[in-house]
Amino acid sequence: MRDSIKRIAQQFIVSHYPESDIVWVGGSAVSGNLTTESDIDLIIIDETETPRLECYHFLGWKIEAFIYTALSLEFEFQTARYRGMPTIIKMCAEGLLIKDKQGNGKELQREAKNLYELGPQRWDQDKINAARYEITDFLSDFRSSEDFAESLFILNKLVNTLTELILRANGNWLGEGKWMVRSLKSFDKDMCDKLVKSTKTYMNTNDKTELISFIQSTLEEYGGELFVGYKGFF
Repeated sequence: MRDSIKRIAQQFIVSHYPESDIVWVGGSAVSGNLTTESDIDLIIIDETETPRLECYHFLGWKIEAFIYTALSLEFEFQTARYRGMPTIIKMCAEGLLIKDKQGNGKELQREAKNLYELGPQRWDQDKINAARYEITDFLSDFRSSEDFAESLFILNKLVNTLTELILRANGNWLGEGKWMVRSLKSFDKDMCDKLVKSTKTYMNTNDKTELISFIQSTLEEYGGELFVGYKGFF
């Protein structure tokens, strides 16, 4: 992390959250993957504040402040394991601790590291079947669609649901946006490359054959398409 970012984060905390107990700097500021669009992500534990996300401009930087109490952060950790989305856990586990008023920050960071390594709750068969049903439905729509714009939006749902099935059925974390493909690539680079290649072929030629074949063969590993006999409960 650039020292200047650390100083900016510390100045921001003094200015906006002086009563905070624990603060981590997370995200690309810590990983070193800063771009011109990067912001500074802060995890703030402050018992005087209402848990929320609040965004700022401060000294020329965009700042995302994820504000928690100790109790709401623990709830976030458990919710993240259920949803499979490790954003806050990962930022706490890998973040730079820049404020620790009571000395509890390192213990919380160890907990976050343990939870991140443990991974999310693995999907049971009911959740796998629900995803198979959704993919079957999206795949049917994609196969029959003759409108490119509609096909594009169907494909977006199809790829996301298939990726979610692959990762969650195997006990792996999900991600948002770029982190979804990074998670899939980390789990199975060859599969990710084939998905990207077959999608490019469709986009360039409007021929769905290769992409549909890839989706079907991948889905077979989890029981294949599912429609007749499926029961879902609201």
